[in-house]
Amino acid sequence: MSNTISQKYIRDYIIEQYGEVRHNLRRMAKACRIVAKIYGYTPKEIFHFMIEQKPLTGTHSRVIITAYGREIREEFEVQYHEMYKEI
Repeated sequence: MSNTISQKYIRDYIIEQYGEVRHNLRRMAKACRIVAKIYGYTPKEIFHFMIEQKPLTGTHSRVIITAYGREIREEFEVQYHEMYKEI
């Protein structure tokens, strides 16, 4: 998997899977990059974890999201909304 993620990749994936985009693509891409760097994953891994709940190492116990997984999700939310304050 690539070490980066683009707004185009996010847009194309969401449109293909869900039909429309309801997110700010710039903020989502940046949040993926920041959270990936903090937790040692690739931005695309973080994106798919957030959108599809695709398991990462230590984020799921069977089908339940672990405390570690919830921590990553919360950090993503913080980073996504933190950028809103910059605008």
